[in-house]
Amino acid sequence: MSAVKKRTKQSFLYRNRFIIGYTLLIFAFFSLLSILPNIAPHGLSAAEMDSVVQASEIKANFISEGEVVNLPYLLIQKASISLLGLSLYSIKLPSIIFATFAAFFIILLLNRWFKSDVAVIGSIFTTLSTAFLFLAGSGTPAIMYIFWLALILWLGSKIVGNRHIHPLLVVSFVIAVALSIYTPHMFYVALCIALAGLIHPHLRFSLKQIKTHQLIINIAIATVLLAPLVIACCFKHSVIADLIFMHDFSLRAITENISTAFAPFFSFSMAYDSIYLAPLFGLATVALMLIGALASVGKLFTSRNTVVSLLIIFAIIFSGLNPSIAISIIMPFAILSSAGIESIIEKWHSLFPENPYAHALGTLPVVVVVAMILVSGLSHFINGYRYSPRVANNFNNDISYIKDNLDSGSVLIVKAEDRNYSFYKLLEDYNSITVLTELPNRNDLTVAYLGQSASDDELELQRIITSPKSRNSDRLYIYHKITKEKSGEHTDGSSDGSDENAESGAQAPEGT
Repeated sequence: MSAVKKRTKQSFLYRNRFIIGYTLLIFAFFSLLSILPNIAPHGLSAAEMDSVVQASEIKANFISEGEVVNLPYLLIQKASISLLGLSLYSIKLPSIIFATFAAFFIILLLNRWFKSDVAVIGSIFTTLSTAFLFLAGSGTPAIMYIFWLALILWLGSKIVGNRHIHPLLVVSFVIAVALSIYTPHMFYVALCIALAGLIHPHLRFSLKQIKTHQLIINIAIATVLLAPLVIACCFKHSVIADLIFMHDFSLRAITENISTAFAPFFSFSMAYDSIYLAPLFGLATVALMLIGALASVGKLFTSRNTVVSLLIIFAIIFSGLNPSIAISIIMPFAILSSAGIESIIEKWHSLFPENPYAHALGTLPVVVVVAMILVSGLSHFINGYRYSPRVANNFNNDISYIKDNLDSGSVLIVKAEDRNYSFYKLLEDYNSITVLTELPNRNDLTVAYLGQSASDDELELQRIITSPKSRNSDRLYIYHKITKEKSGEHTDGSSDGSDENAESGAQAPEGT
């Protein structure tokens, strides 16, 4: 070993490069998660509001009511809202928790399949990508697809081919697979695992390493965990359609779902009416994935590439049943982009196999390019959700405006046909306000109309709360309900002639 190479390997930065890399990753990840809910996508989507309503409706008899779809996520969301109140952070906290664990398992998985230097860069590229950060900040169970896949793949990689399998690994694997079935269409992943265990010789060998009493214990654990699901399906047959099939099962519906699900992901020319920005994956990211795919052609039948192929097939086919599954493409994205980074670094190192300075100079541009992709994507992420009308209109920050501007005892008027009426009704329990569909017959109270103005002459406009979005910016019209005496009418029915002035004065702020 040359003296230069020896000094390089003994330097502090070289010896602690992985610790420094993962420390920076953890700091950046949690810093972004702490500020993103107030920056992008700047509010809640209809899916997030539906998730909150479903979580709030879980009762003690949830099994007989069939409330088991996405149960692990919804239970944590219900606990978060009960402890912290109804706010942006309490709604999104479960996703932040599951995203943190998903990122941890992705890092462990990449470290098993790639060298440490590649795994560090690939982990940073994946966990700080706009697609992953969006899931981490979205209060819906969509993050569970990434969480379960990352956990199951990592545990599976620890079990397969290991002659001395730790019993806790097998128990953890069984628990993960059993609980994942509560997430819609993850049943097919469990089915593929079961079939692979029977067909693949390496997997059969791994199963034979499990002792009989351990196998009985694991079967008992799986039975206990799946019992509520099976009982719920017996009570309410629609649960089967939610978890395995779809309610409108037809070839046309499946193709439309696939098209709708993936349209925003790789569209470089136009924005779609979707919660996802277009493109969710930039050209540089796609190019890196293609490099990884081409580099993996020679290793087509390795376990890593088999997993990538199956994940892509799963994301495409089953997004036809549920468009939310399309976001699971993040897992093959993580593996292929890491393979692309590995290929680029190996090609450069092969040119200068004995030169440590050349190795460093070759790795540095890769880090710079990855950093530029991340910064560019994050800028697109923050600005796109504010200034792309077709995307921004799918989110609103009404919950914050209501909390900051309505005092206890106020009345919020929401249209009866508003699909999110059930969500706003929950504000009665957490904000001490009354949510109605029409003006109540009471005097001397503060009334707020959500997304609409009032025409009642008993209301005096106080102020209008606006949103920074490009459309539908007038979100909250706050009025004070006044008595007839205050509006200039006397008890004998006569008028002092000030009605018109009062009315014009009340309406004047609306046009400002």
